[in-house]
Amino acid sequence: MRAEARFSFHSEKPELISDIYKSLLPETDESISDRSEIFLSLENGGLVLEIKSTDIISLRSALNTWLRLIQTAYDVASASY
Repeated sequence: MRAEARFSFHSEKPELISDIYKSLLPETDESISDRSEIFLSLENGGLVLEIKSTDIISLRSALNTWLRLIQTAYDVASASY
């Protein structure tokens, strides 16, 4: 069973979203698991996270990892704005 999730993050400061995207993009080059694919993009001024997994368990695991990464990148980047 395939499982997928898509999240879109927006801010009133587009440069903040861009900084978060740039800081996280290298993380998409290496997969944490063979069971999930991670896609990060900028669309309509927002950061889009897409995760496609082979099963719901790997989707949950990838979501936990990536939502934490995004939160951490946001916390660090927003301190300078």
